[in-house]
Amino acid sequence: MIIGEKMDKLLQPQMVEYIMFQKSNPQLNILGMFNKQNLQGDTYFEFATKRTNTQDDIMEGILHEPVEVGEGSEYPQVQVRGIQEEVGNTTKLGFEVEFSEELVKSDKNLAYVQNTLADMGYAMNRAINRFGFQELMNSATKPAITPKGGSWADEGNEEIDEDVKTFQRWFKKQSGYSYTLTDMFTSFDSYWGAEDYYDAVRVNGFDPNNVRNTRLKGIEEFESGMLGMDANVNSAIWFYNVNPEENTLHDANGSFINVNRFENDEKHPKSLGFQLTTELGMAVLEPRSIIYVEGV
Repeated sequence: MIIGEKMDKLLQPQMVEYIMFQKSNPQLNILGMFNKQNLQGDTYFEFATKRTNTQDDIMEGILHEPVEVGEGSEYPQVQVRGIQEEVGNTTKLGFEVEFSEELVKSDKNLAYVQNTLADMGYAMNRAINRFGFQELMNSATKPAITPKGGSWADEGNEEIDEDVKTFQRWFKKQSGYSYTLTDMFTSFDSYWGAEDYYDAVRVNGFDPNNVRNTRLKGIEEFESGMLGMDANVNSAIWFYNVNPEENTLHDANGSFINVNRFENDEKHPKSLGFQLTTELGMAVLEPRSIIYVEGV
């Protein structure tokens, strides 16, 4: 297979791994929220969930319901396919990106290919964040609270502050431990609705780090509702695997992305590409330190 000289250097697995890490790492907000444990090749993990009182259905959904992953590519000579499969009770997710021989044989297309790889780094970030927040939502305590003024995204909603007060008080009064609602996560539409509200009613305007002493964050992968937690509690733990043959940055930089290059093989004739994957699992240790409210 003919590959341009500069193109070949760009498409070395170590370089692709570096691009993935560089582009995805700054935006991986979910990955940095909890402790991590390397499974060292094992695909199963055990954990104990602390329950302060009976919650028959609290564990339903943990590592059970797959989250849909699929990021496309606008480049006509690039094929992108989503990867998601259960491996033990971890989940392998990511993408396979395939470049045509016509594309990689000329160094004139270098920027074209490099942009695609940068896009894949961003897509990996979204896939991991979406997976993590979905796991938290599946496992969170779900109080019977209806936002007083409806969706926060509705224009002119004057009940947002009352909703926050209700969330905080419900969270605090749970039996067994005095949890504090330190962080709230919403969609950007809901976040902007809160921003508009507090800009209008506060002399000093909106402060996302002080919404009645709670931090409010808008999350791109979050579509609806409000996920709240006590960040002072070790609510969950990440489990992960890295393949030493496909990952060179883990020990020095903490990269979780495995990069496997294929070229002109039986499954991918006249093409070159990569399987970009990460193998993760999340265990929610204290589901009562996380709440999810619909309708926000």
